Amino acid sequence: MRAFTDQTSGSVCPSSDAASRSVKKGGPSENSNATLAQVLQMAKLNNVPRDLIDRNIKKAQDKNQADYTEMTYEAYGLGGVGIVIDILTDNVNRSSASVRAAVNKAGCKMADPGSVLFNFKRCAAVVLSDGSEDEVFAAATEAGAEDIQPREGDLPGWMVLSEVAAYGEVSSALRAAGLPIVDDESGLRMVPLVKVDVPDDEAFEKNLALVDTLLELDDVDAVVINQSED
Repeated sequence: MRAFTDQTSGSVCPSSDAASRSVKKGGPSENSNATLAQVLQMAKLNNVPRDLIDRNIKKAQDKNQADYTEMTYEAYGLGGVGIVIDILTDNVNRSSASVRAAVNKAGCKMADPGSVLFNFKRCAAVVLSDGSEDEVFAAATEAGAEDIQPREGDLPGWMVLSEVAAYGEVSSALRAAGLPIVDDESGLRMVPLVKVDVPDDEAFEKNLALVDTLLELDDVDAVVINQSED
């Protein structure tokens, strides 16, 4: 499962793979595994077939399956932008070496844990393809959402942000209000709290090229950069 939504925020919608990883980390019971419970709820809202999820949950309990580790690397891009790289790997040394090599080759540098991540927030996003600002704001506020933003990529619509645990409630409330939800763009998301302007065109393009390079690595699950589009 891999994700990158334009050049400012990453989006990861739950899949059968996400359920498998949750089981390996916290067990197969959604009653005692809060992460699995959230994945199942979001998978249902995104129309992921339950039989596919059940097969992956069963597969995750097979002791012959390789153990995968989730990791997050942080890096500084050109112009002081922050880059967050989510990894899913069965070989930490391989992943670390490949990510570091890509970052260094691009003329950027790895960052200490926490030095970049504090500029981002993991949240849930419900993307709408239409609706007036007043209508969306009223429905989102009543549902307990934290913020609304224009939809990314200059597309019409809105992005409603909430705490991860509130995703199901907010999504259901917006749908009940008759607002059109873009299911394949909605889900878990890393949102930059501060965006960085990079006025140098060459540096701007090199940062985007680094993102593309990182996403080509087998172990990279998602990449987020807080470079401003302007």
